[in-house]
Amino acid sequence: MISMTCHFPVRATCAVLTIGAAVALGACSSVPNVPSPEEQAAVGHASPAPSPSTASQDKLPGSVIDFPAVQDIEASGSQFAVRTADAVFIGSASSFAAAGTRSGSGTAGPVKVAVDAACGDLTPAEGAFILACGDNVLVMPTDNPGQTTTVAVAEDFPVTAATRTSSGELFVASDSAAKVAVYRDGERVDDFSVAAPTDQLVSVRNQDGQDNVVRIWREDTTIQNLDWENSREGGRLRVGAGVGQISDGLHGVVVAADTNGKRVAIYTAEDVVRLHQFGNTDGTPWATAWDEHRQLAWVTTTDNNQAQAFRIATGVPEPQGSFATLADAHHIAVADDGTVLLGSASGGGLQLLDSLPFDAKESAAKNSATQDSAASESAAAPKN
Repeated sequence: MISMTCHFPVRATCAVLTIGAAVALGACSSVPNVPSPEEQAAVGHASPAPSPSTASQDKLPGSVIDFPAVQDIEASGSQFAVRTADAVFIGSASSFAAAGTRSGSGTAGPVKVAVDAACGDLTPAEGAFILACGDNVLVMPTDNPGQTTTVAVAEDFPVTAATRTSSGELFVASDSAAKVAVYRDGERVDDFSVAAPTDQLVSVRNQDGQDNVVRIWREDTTIQNLDWENSREGGRLRVGAGVGQISDGLHGVVVAADTNGKRVAIYTAEDVVRLHQFGNTDGTPWATAWDEHRQLAWVTTTDNNQAQAFRIATGVPEPQGSFATLADAHHIAVADDGTVLLGSASGGGLQLLDSLPFDAKESAAKNSATQDSAASESAAAPKN
């Protein structure tokens, strides 16, 4: 760990961690990012801020695709999964751009997988999308969604959240029970109690060792890792004033929206969950995504219809640019080639961008040059 001093309007001490070859994270405690008394009085129970009416769709960046109200969007590799009330549509960006909701063999559109409206949260996994559906979990392969399989789960609670690690363990949880169960090859192999019920459950990929699994509970705005190899709950932290959505990235990165606090939070979960950064957003964030292609953390702010990107290589998240979105953009995902897909929860459609209206790569180069310069100056400084 390298210690450094960050200069803000109020002095703060930061620690920069290098994770893998590409991601550098700065852990920073800064007085401007401490919740106000008003924020602290309204902790938890976050929900998306209402959106104003959007500008004419032909003025939005990217392309807008007619689509029913979107309940979730995830990306795995080059493929997207878009959840509506009664279906999950899976395909490449070009399939959504070409055909909207058309599906079926021989068409250009995404493949449609019918699902029950009562199904819960959709999550990405290596080579698949995972959907919790009460007493079973759907595993939808990215390369052949028509070969979706069903894993029966025998729990005393309805399964509303599920995720799968890269080593194949399937974790299931519920928004009505403080418990997590683990399945392997279709067989139940473990269960243990956690601090509270679960709204969202994600598998966090690490460069070395096993994936970690992280859960959130919006009622008390907490995030917790699972010490699943030891069959127990792990560390638990509060996420600002009210957590919205979380998203996983490579190298243990977790992006979280502090909706009530109007901030983006960056955690790592290589072993236990740790807070590394808080940064202010211009508006009220809800949806999150990690952009591995550009090394950016994304949030959508629904009260001003914006998507905002942050670089996390320094002590606090640094804004890199933003663009206008559809109204009620409650969902965002980024494919491995950097294609961005957003979905409107109120039926405004999908917004697809294969390039950004700002130069993130140039920003990355500038950040890298600044860090290299700082490192050179530090190395050249006389030692006492």
